[in-house]
Amino acid sequence: MLWASAAVMGGVSLQEAKDVVWQMLTMTSIGRAGYISFFAITVVLVIRVLHSTGKWREWTVLAALSLFAFVRASMGHAGENGFWTLPFAVEVIHLTAMGAWTGLVAVSAWKAIGNGATQPDLNRLAHYLESMSAAAVVAVIAVFATGLFNAWNRVGTVDNLLASSLYTTALVVKLCFVSVALVLGGYNKVFGLARARHSTPGLQSVRLVLIVESVVLLAALIAAAVLTSQQPPAAI
Repeated sequence: MLWASAAVMGGVSLQEAKDVVWQMLTMTSIGRAGYISFFAITVVLVIRVLHSTGKWREWTVLAALSLFAFVRASMGHAGENGFWTLPFAVEVIHLTAMGAWTGLVAVSAWKAIGNGATQPDLNRLAHYLESMSAAAVVAVIAVFATGLFNAWNRVGTVDNLLASSLYTTALVVKLCFVSVALVLGGYNKVFGLARARHSTPGLQSVRLVLIVESVVLLAALIAAAVLTSQQPPAAI
């Protein structure tokens, strides 16, 4: 990403930009943010490989992920006016909540519940799903509240929202994907979890919905990535 950014900022090809990547890493704010975020994620991956049950492990992971969210927010529109502003704080919370929601759904769908190859422990998995659902609700509330603030702050007016631009199109697409994910999550919470407590087919039905929800959330993240690459209407 930094290599591509160097090419865009220099107006040159990727081949020509390779010679200035190091300069970009050391002399620009986006470069410094890039290697700090890379360091933070590397710390998380290394700690996850370690076989330790110490509390320091989870606290260190949380600290590294918080650093990543902070630095990542500085690379977007929210960081343009400095770190100690309300839009920047809201963006950090939004990124953290969206990451938590997506992560909870993806890990539950593809790893925690399993594929039905062995007889599952319904009581244990039901307890896990209830805890996951409660955490996801908190994340969704945070995503909704901070998303509203970001939309108001960056779009500004209804006329800007209705205007034809890549930013507003990506925003509407993202909102559509998030809405679908909310419906899927709501279905599981209201209907799926009750069935998962009593039968293996009910548990696998919950897993199937979670798999679809994880794909939808991935699409929402792709739309969000397009947003960060475009100038918001309120700034024009």
